[in-house]
Amino acid sequence: MLSINRGSMSLLSNRRTDPMPDLFQLLAVVDATALPLLGLWALLAIKLTIGEALRRAERRFFIALVIISLVTLKTVARLDEVWLVHMVTLAAMVMGAFLVPARDGSVIL
Repeated sequence: MLSINRGSMSLLSNRRTDPMPDLFQLLAVVDATALPLLGLWALLAIKLTIGEALRRAERRFFIALVIISLVTLKTVARLDEVWLVHMVTLAAMVMGAFLVPARDGSVIL
């Protein structure tokens, strides 16, 4: 924000002097980090498990994929700052499911 003060231009900062971040800043950080971690956890779970645990991991992966898809849709529609992080997370989950080899060495593509 620019202000004119006695003929000179100076930049004013909107930062508060309070060292504690407010709730909205904390939620923004959680929003930007929690969903990528959830996606990475779900992707690793389907790639590292075998047997009956694999079926449960696939179910958790699908649920995480739906949640991340809906949150990505919301962030893109609202033009939030983290839309790119959510899009990359969604793309990594989809591409990782196809390209990363499973524990038994099989790759879908």
